[in-house]
Parts: sequence; structure tokens; C-alpha cells
Amino acid sequence: MAENEGTSSSAAAVFGRAHPPSVSLPERGVVIGLRWSGVEGAGNQILAAKIECGRTKKRLTRLWRPFTDAPGRRDVHARFAGWLEEEAKWAEGRLVVGVDFALSLSETHLRQLGLLRQAIRGPAVLGRNLHERFVGPGGDFTEGAARFRDELGKDRPRATDCYRAEVSTPTSARSYRQTFFGLCTLAQVQASFLPWDPPQAGKPAIAEVRPAHVARVVCGVCAYRDDDRDGISRASTRAAILRTLRSAAKLEFEMEQAAQVVEDGRGDHLDAVLAATGAAAAWEDGFQGVPSNVPRSEGWIHSVREEPWR
Repeated sequence: MAENEGTSSSAAAVFGRAHPPSVSLPERGVVIGLRWSGVEGAGNQILAAKIECGRTKKRLTRLWRPFTDAPGRRDVHARFAGWLEEEAKWAEGRLVVGVDFALSLSETHLRQLGLLRQAIRGPAVLGRNLHERFVGPGGDFTEGAARFRDELGKDRPRATDCYRAEVSTPTSARSYRQTFFGLCTLAQVQASFLPWDPPQAGKPAIAEVRPAHVARVVCGVCAYRDDDRDGISRASTRAAILRTLRSAAKLEFEMEQAAQVVEDGRGDHLDAVLAATGAAAAWEDGFQGVPSNVPRSEGWIHSVREEPWR
């Protein structure tokens, strides 16, 4: 009787427990995750993480700031298209870039601006119109972003923001500069923008991602940045996320890279790695699964497959 009770107790301890998460990445290609910024001197803040995908290995090969030699927003705006073209050549035409800023606005806001038709054509056309309207040849990105937000008024989430439980809408006080500068920067970019365009061979693809969503879905983690208000350090949380990526996505990285991620209390390095992982997982899934009720003008936040432990 005691033996049966022990067996039942042991079984009850694991009842309902799922398998560890599993995230599939492509067997060929290069993915870059970008932690974007819209503040003055943005080039000093923008971080990139590069993952090279092979049949047997998925490796984090580089963590760097691509625009520190010309950090001004005008410099980044002017150089971004050329930088992307060079990265695509290096990747032999198999490149996906995951950006952590919104690639469009809510349909309501697009109608307010009179840019709904432009947004349907994709982020480059929308960004070009925003730049011409709010920045112009001699304008300033700070003033342009402020006028952009003032004209829109109340925050409006997109359908994808609701699906992904995204707290910061594209035009919220926290993210509107990032959204505005990101879209303006994409104005001259030649790429496939997902889900507006299907991926095209030999052409880089750009997808919107959210690092926090990847961490939440794969690891069940809601916060991984240090909190100066109460002195909480989340270095151990960042280390745990890296361990989960290593086991779930088979992502390899050097100890020096892991140290950069763990020691960065702002979480920017980890954001870039998570953005690359989310974009890579979406690529492996063929960038499918956009709900039918999501307006074409609003775009979609791509990510790892939901419930990766199933």
C-alpha cells in the first residue's frame, strides 16, 4: 500500500508537464536582429545580432553596433540601405532582418494621416511619405517625430499588437520616436517586407519582431532588464534565457558573447539576439499564420511559434 502511494505521488508530481520547448531555425541562411533606436545619436544605440544557420549548426557569429562611426540619425538614414545591401551580398542573397520597431500604424491613424493606400503598398512607401511630410530635406527628426505624434493624438493599437499582447503601441510615448525614425529609414530600402511581400530569392527580407514576445513564449519570462528603481539585477534571468535558447533552438555562441548579454543590464544585447531568433523561427515557418482579420495596411509581428513545448 505504501509502495502504491509512493508511485502515485511520484506520478502526480509530473502530471500535465509538457516537454521542454523546441524552436526550429532554418538550415541555411543568415538572420540579423536589430535593436533599434529613434533618439538623437541613434547610431550609438542600435545593436545588431547575426545568426548564421547551417544544416548542423546555428551560430551567433556577431554582436555589434553597425552605425557607431556615423551615429547621427541623418547618417543612419543615409547609410542604412547600403548597409543592408552589403549584408545581403555577404549572405549570398539569403538574408532576413528582424526589426523591433513597428512597420506600420493602426488603420485609424493611417486614415487620419491620409496614408492608408500608401501603407497598403508597404513600409518603404509609408516611410517615404512620412519623411517628406514631417522631416523634409532640411528638417529635424526630433521635431518631425513630435509633430507626427501630435497629429495622431490618442494611441491606437494595431490588430497585431492585440494578438501579441504588445504593451507599447507604435505611437505611444515610449515608442513613437523609434517607429517614426524606423519607417523614415526604410524609405529607400529595396527589400521584401513581410507580410506585404512574399520572400524573393536573392532579395533581403525585413520582418517586424518583438524580443519580449520571444522571451515570454519560449521561457515564460516577462522581465529581463535590471530595474534601477529597486536595485534588482536580472543577470541570472538573462543567463537563463540564453541557456534556454541553446537547448530549445540549438543556438551556439561564444562565452564572450554570453558575457556581453548577461552583463548588459539594459537588455539591449539580449533584445538583438531574441529579435534574430524570432525572425529566424518565422523564416523556418515560411512567415505563415497571419490571421485573416488583420488589415493588410497594419502588418504583423512575426515570432516563434506559440506554445513551442507542444
